[in-house]
Amino acid sequence: MADQAANTSAKRNAEETQILRSKLVDQHISMLNYPDPLKPRAPLQVYPQGITPEMEARWLQMLKQNSV
Repeated sequence: MADQAANTSAKRNAEETQILRSKLVDQHISMLNYPDPLKPRAPLQVYPQGITPEMEARWLQMLKQNSV
């Protein structure tokens, strides 16, 4: 009798856990839309608005010429 009560309790807990999980987890998420977090990636260059990589390269070249 104790085994049956324990089994019923465990089953009820599993059902409640599944119900709560279904409410918390985004049902439409797909891991295929996200890159592999363990895969190495190139560092991102963040530029202020209006600044381009070409502008930065030109400035670095000017600094290099003037520091010699």
